[in-house]
Amino acid sequence: MPGKDVATMQRAYTTWRRTVTVALGVLLVLGALGAAAPAYAQSDEAGTLVVSARAEIKAEPDMAVFTVGVETRGETVEEARAANAEAMQAIHARLLALGADERDLKTRNLRINAEWHYNPNDGTRTLIGYVVSHSLEVTVRDLAVLGPWIDAAVKAGANQLSGPVFGLSNSEELEMMALTEAVRKARAKADTIARAAGVFPRRVVSIHESVSTPVGGALQARAAFDAVAEVVSTPVAPGEVSVTATVTITFEI
Repeated sequence: MPGKDVATMQRAYTTWRRTVTVALGVLLVLGALGAAAPAYAQSDEAGTLVVSARAEIKAEPDMAVFTVGVETRGETVEEARAANAEAMQAIHARLLALGADERDLKTRNLRINAEWHYNPNDGTRTLIGYVVSHSLEVTVRDLAVLGPWIDAAVKAGANQLSGPVFGLSNSEELEMMALTEAVRKARAKADTIARAAGVFPRRVVSIHESVSTPVGGALQARAAFDAVAEVVSTPVAPGEVSVTATVTITFEI
């Protein structure tokens, strides 16, 4: 009988050891799953759908900005400055006489530089005079007078020109229209992607937007004018300007 009791005890011990081993295995698996779960839940990309869309609204511009300037030279600073001031005063007065408002005339640049002659033989330089540059930014709120104003500035003494740059005096309404259309496109894109993936966009997590108003131009900058400018009116083609809105929306799915 003692031998039988020993065998019984051995079988009981073996069964207990197997039970403990299985239990430990289950605990290890559960522990591994528990450790992995937080990492998955904390992922920023988990359960979200990010889409972007762009919308563009075009309109005819109702204003323009151009810059006219005068560059003069003289043996002395005063000589160059006086000649420049005389020409700029004539341009300023002419534009005011045509109906420009003082608030729409703004000095953009005034610069005085020495002019040197370099001798390549001995590397020396000799002062030969001074150059004065002065530019005036002109805002035009009636495009019908844009061409005549440019012509008048040239005739009054301008020998530099850049622009015009066309724009909108009030672009806020078009910006709202562009944003609305961009959001509509983003939502439609999200619905299409979600249906294909078998999910549903439940709520908006975040929205990022940007709006830009590109400008159009018709003329290239010119540094000099000839006699043709005296008899030929400057043609102006405003074209269209575009207000563009871009949105990036994150949906929870």
